Amino acid sequence: MSIMLARAVELKADLIHYATSGRFGRELSAVLGRFHAGGPPRDEAEAFLPVDYLAHQEPLTGGDTVIDRFVRERPDLGRADVELLTSWKDVVEGVFEVRAVDGAAVLLFNHVDELVYRAFSNLGEEAFTELLPRMQVVGRLIPIGPDWLISGTPAVHPAEARGELVDLAARIALTHAGWVFRNPVLLTQARELQAEQRRCFVGYFGTDLVVLRGAEVRDRLRGYLAYQAGRLGSGEWGDRQPGRLEPPEHVSAAATVALIYDEEAGLGYYADFGMLEEVFDDPRLIVRSAYRELVSAYLRGDAVSPVPLLRLAGRDADKASAVFAGLLNKRGFRWERSGELLLRAHKPVHFTAEPLPTVIPVTAAIAEHLSPSNLSPST
Repeated sequence: MSIMLARAVELKADLIHYATSGRFGRELSAVLGRFHAGGPPRDEAEAFLPVDYLAHQEPLTGGDTVIDRFVRERPDLGRADVELLTSWKDVVEGVFEVRAVDGAAVLLFNHVDELVYRAFSNLGEEAFTELLPRMQVVGRLIPIGPDWLISGTPAVHPAEARGELVDLAARIALTHAGWVFRNPVLLTQARELQAEQRRCFVGYFGTDLVVLRGAEVRDRLRGYLAYQAGRLGSGEWGDRQPGRLEPPEHVSAAATVALIYDEEAGLGYYADFGMLEEVFDDPRLIVRSAYRELVSAYLRGDAVSPVPLLRLAGRDADKASAVFAGLLNKRGFRWERSGELLLRAHKPVHFTAEPLPTVIPVTAAIAEHLSPSNLSPST
């Protein structure tokens, strides 16, 4: 066992002991409640998963994690230890196929991101004695240099379970697109696909920002998808899954909705955009409560993309300055000077992380998931 692997095994044991020492009892109870809401765990893998998630990923009060607190409370840790532990906050979760077993290491192909991981276990060679090529493993990995350490207890399935587990991998890919984009090839494909889709959107609507009545959004989107399928074919997720672009009910119920296909943020729906345009056209309207509440919701909603505000402010910086000066009660507010800082304060996640595509290229798992034999008549 290499020195780094041996140290990683020690630190992992210390971290789990720290996470289950009792100081995080309330947080552990909450995680257990979420993970086991559907009933008791079916096996050891499910039973230990909440503990491993708490140790590595659960946000604590203040936004830090168990790893952050563990590092702060261990002044004896060297720089290499701290860097290793900090890297463990980025866990690779996946549905893996065993490609080969080589003593203490196993090569695992992840159906989610189509990458191969060379992984070790804290149990040494004996952990993999029963593994055979084509067996399926559902589990978690944490980095140790260029290699990986199995985190928690993996669930091992026979090769015959591949179909069911590939279907699970496809659903994971749809739900967690960021996991797919660990693969730089798939990330590049997704960006190219998004650019092509945006060109189709502009070709269909004549612009990348169109304002519609909420009631007509669904039909117009279906028309756009048909146009896109004719231009690009059906080789991507949106064409194969029409429901992906169905607008939420609150969007369809809005008086007006903007569809904006931004170069980086992708396609977004923005309810009551017509009212938002009105106040940016006539900033005097900001004194009315309905307009103030709407602009405030767009500004202060951390889940709301900054794209619509940036688009409207870009039309006339002086009017944008007047809108936010009125909203914030700051007479000297100037959009050119403070606009981006204001958005960063309320929407940090949109500025601190590199924007990821909103479309997913068809991986092998997704293609198998969407094959005619797997699609129900209602899909």
